[in-house]
Amino acid sequence: NAFVDGGGMELVSSNLGRFDERVEEDAKGVEDALSLVESLLDLDRTGVLRNARENNDQDGSLSVVSCICKQTTFLSWLFRRIEKDDGEASTATAAAPISPAVLKLHASEVLSAILQHEDYSAQRCGDRLASLPTYKSAFDDDLDEKPAAKADDGSEKKENTIDGIEVLLLAIAAFRKSDPQIEVECEFLENVFDALAASLLREDNVVDFVKAEGIELMLRCLRQKVHAGGGALKVLNFALSGSARDSSGNNDAYIKACETFVNAGGIKLLFPLYMARKSAIPSPAACSEGGSSLAKKGKHNGGTVSKRAKRAAHARKKWLVEVEQNSINIMYALTRHIAKDSEHDAHARLLVKFVEEDCEKCDRTIELCQKYDEKARISEYQYFRSDEAEETEKMGMDIELGALNAKLRGGGGTFHRSCAILSFACVGSKRCRAHVMDQLKLQGSGLSVIKVGLTEFASLLSDGRQKSQIEYYITEI
Repeated sequence: NAFVDGGGMELVSSNLGRFDERVEEDAKGVEDALSLVESLLDLDRTGVLRNARENNDQDGSLSVVSCICKQTTFLSWLFRRIEKDDGEASTATAAAPISPAVLKLHASEVLSAILQHEDYSAQRCGDRLASLPTYKSAFDDDLDEKPAAKADDGSEKKENTIDGIEVLLLAIAAFRKSDPQIEVECEFLENVFDALAASLLREDNVVDFVKAEGIELMLRCLRQKVHAGGGALKVLNFALSGSARDSSGNNDAYIKACETFVNAGGIKLLFPLYMARKSAIPSPAACSEGGSSLAKKGKHNGGTVSKRAKRAAHARKKWLVEVEQNSINIMYALTRHIAKDSEHDAHARLLVKFVEEDCEKCDRTIELCQKYDEKARISEYQYFRSDEAEETEKMGMDIELGALNAKLRGGGGTFHRSCAILSFACVGSKRCRAHVMDQLKLQGSGLSVIKVGLTEFASLLSDGRQKSQIEYYITEI
């Protein structure tokens, strides 16, 4: 706390500007500075710094991320470092034993950690990424701001700002057609996707992301079925869904994002993923754990399987689960934000997909509802039988709340969204409703299962447009 309050972050940020990474000691200095910031962020995330502030009668609401965003231009330095083209200097040399690629990777890790912090995502601090102030250091010789230049469209282009959204998109664009070749590149790409996805919890960044044709770039990654496709799905999930905190606020940015997604041909790419077509699923890179040849060996039954092969098989399974869940979340976001009066006939184009091919998408949605309902119930049952539940009860805490949390983490949230998707189809099309009722009847079930899921979903939402929509489904279905 003394370091942060005494201007330590500003000093670290300023010193980064005078380091020459081609020199051994300077490269180590950059690495040490990034490690220091990372350690402070870890302490801040665990609540150690805030608790210490409150014990010393200081402002416990002030976080490390707040200090970074309000007092320094460190974020801009991180974007500048990520944007920097290291060229052929991607490996360590005698003069600089730390590889520039490793420093670039470390910068992306720190950036991702900052943008994932609740203070930034809740807009308590920090500017929109498309208009960050340029990096400044106390050691700069010339601190004069450059005059505004003219952009191609004739408007004034600010020379004293940096477009972080564009930097992240350009970093992703380098891998839109091909996979990362080495592990460092793979980790760097994952960090960039994490940073971009986290930034989209802020509506102002979503507006800039759509303007920068970020949705179109993510769809290109999906078309190529490369490693970047997995991260692209995650980014699209965040870009279209919005923050869970914003259930009652203005969702214009997310509505526009959903309409842009449909107009750019996103539905054509999304439904094969939603239907779990193997030919449509992006493949993890060979240099990643889930894409290595060991992932297949870890699946074999019988014989001795190495721990590394088991980890690889687990990573591959995790990859497929994330693809499925992101596809479901994107589908729910479309049904949530697209209205009958949306642009590009988005509502009709989405609804007709559930009707065509003898309502096979409705069959898939029923399958998903049953799958995640079962997973959620198993998680709830396991919680009640766990030591955690017993300890919670002894402490006098609400055991039902803990069970609900376990249920949601085990698949309850995905079950709720699947129920909402199915309701969208049933309410919008009489043919879909009749088909769903027939299919559920064959399985000895009925629409009451869907209503139960929707009712539980509505009970977890704050008053607002999203809750009203779910309550409308309960009434109409």
